[in-house]
Amino acid sequence: MSDITNTVRILHLEDSARDAALIHDLLDAGGGHYEMIRAENREQFAAALEQPGFDLVLCDFNLLDFDGLSALKLVKQRLPKIPVIIVSGTIDAEEAVECLKNGATDYLLKQRLERLPSAIERTLNEAAAKRQRQQTQDRLNQSEERFRQLAEHIEEVFWMKDLAQNRIIYISPAYETVWGRTCASLYASPQNWLEAIHPEDRERIVHSTLTNQPTGTYDEEYRIIRPDGKIHWIHDRAFPVRNQTGEVYRIAGVATDMTERKQAERVARRSQRLESIGTLAGGVAHDLNNALAPILMSVELLKLDYPKEAETIETIETSAKRGADMVRQLLTFAKGAEGERVLIQSAHLLKELEKIMKGSFPKNLQLVVKHDSKLPMVMGDATQLHQVLLNLCVNARDAMPHGGTLTLEAQSMEVDAVYASAVPDAKPGKYLALRVRDTGTGIPPEILDRIFDPFFTTKGPDKGTGLGLSTVLGIVKGYGGFLEVHSQPGQGSTFTVYLPADAAGSDTQHLTKAAVEFRGQGETILLVDDEPAVREVGRAVLRRLNFKPLTATDGADGLMQAAEHRTELRAIITDQHMPHMDGLTFVRALRRMLPDIPVMVASGRLDDAVAEEFKTLGVTSRLDKPFTAPQLAEMLKNLLAPN
Repeated sequence: MSDITNTVRILHLEDSARDAALIHDLLDAGGGHYEMIRAENREQFAAALEQPGFDLVLCDFNLLDFDGLSALKLVKQRLPKIPVIIVSGTIDAEEAVECLKNGATDYLLKQRLERLPSAIERTLNEAAAKRQRQQTQDRLNQSEERFRQLAEHIEEVFWMKDLAQNRIIYISPAYETVWGRTCASLYASPQNWLEAIHPEDRERIVHSTLTNQPTGTYDEEYRIIRPDGKIHWIHDRAFPVRNQTGEVYRIAGVATDMTERKQAERVARRSQRLESIGTLAGGVAHDLNNALAPILMSVELLKLDYPKEAETIETIETSAKRGADMVRQLLTFAKGAEGERVLIQSAHLLKELEKIMKGSFPKNLQLVVKHDSKLPMVMGDATQLHQVLLNLCVNARDAMPHGGTLTLEAQSMEVDAVYASAVPDAKPGKYLALRVRDTGTGIPPEILDRIFDPFFTTKGPDKGTGLGLSTVLGIVKGYGGFLEVHSQPGQGSTFTVYLPADAAGSDTQHLTKAAVEFRGQGETILLVDDEPAVREVGRAVLRRLNFKPLTATDGADGLMQAAEHRTELRAIITDQHMPHMDGLTFVRALRRMLPDIPVMVASGRLDDAVAEEFKTLGVTSRLDKPFTAPQLAEMLKNLLAPN
């Protein structure tokens, strides 16, 4: 009885006091620790079963008012986990078998009581082992239930495969969401998983799974095609499950739907490409502007010197301006550069946009551009207004995949109080109306109210971000304007942008004429630029405007020229991008020498941060390259004007 170290509580059903004492003495003589509670009849036995803490029941089979089989059934009802040993002086084989069927652990004849201690020890040990196994199983069941709850509530797909049976034995419910197929279909045939993989990825994944199956480990990305035709990206990782001998007998895996992440990566790469294009565009623009600047500045001089060649010179001027426009568009649409708000001629805006659309829109679109002969000017940023019209025109183009007519109109409109009260954000006044009309598919009424919501789009993930119209609305509202939309399915759409007209309205021809007539009084002007052609033509233009020109090749040379001519120097014109010392560094040093001298920046590319730094140094005059002689004259007139 060495295995039994604690006191064992035994409920003993025995109506014979002599037999009860005999069994008690036998157990005490064996060296065990027993607490015997005796019941002589049914009533005492039933009452004793209400007490907790029994480890074993010894039960006589033949009693005066009771029998062992009935007692056994009563024990199994009250204390089903307590082992029962039948001890009887007379029990036949059939009765013994019946007792065993009803849950008895063992039975002994009183004639062989010497076997009782070992039978009790064996029974208690088996009961303890059974309890241990049950506790282990209970913990396993709890762990499995916790695992199942976790697996069934995560977005990732958890799966497990049995290698011997070569079949999926578990797949979490997320499979139905990601794959768009039922779990039952995968249990029925693992081939369904293979058939869902994109044909371009299938061979690679099959090879990877077969190659890595012995180790149960792989990490792959692949595409699946859902029943609805949508393609999803999957990140699938597998891990080995080993048996007690260390062999891999199962493979567990986690599959993650990474479609949104892939889309975000594509957007990020596209943004990086656009940023790279913008950087490249800035460098190209700087070089092109330096090449075009001498041509445009020379045109006015050539017109004066060769009046008979005016037609040829105008052709050169038109081509140079066209090149300058192309550079400006490159910066505007590739880099998104923005300038300060200035007076904008609407007709010029439409012409520039017409050039872009004719060169890039499909040939099956008929483009119609029309506007009033006299259009009001608007105060704004040309880049932003380009963006407004281009976004609307691109949407119109996309609404006509099989061709149609795209109409771009501009007209002056007077909005009265009655009309303004019926349109959100509208106020009475004079407006420039810019209208984009298409003959495309139209907009369904159920989504018409949502088209300006950020990120709302009916286009595919690679064809639109859903920010175009929300950007348009934001810009228009920022200008104090409003927007109207009219559309019917199958009958096209019309977007009309209303921008407040400039009250003063300026005459650019008058400004140009005034600029041409402006002449200096012999003031000394320093021109700092690293391009020899810009310096030579600039020197000639300044002389023609009755100035005394000085030139410098870069900022360092400019400082030396400024120091040498500091008493006579009246104003300075400087480029920004120059070797050795750029314009900003030059002006910083210059301010310590000549803190009050007027300075103008003439550059083909000026970042916003650099422009702000120039302003902190008192440099607010800016002339974008390439520029004409009249534009230079106008800027000098303002720069030298008395305060």
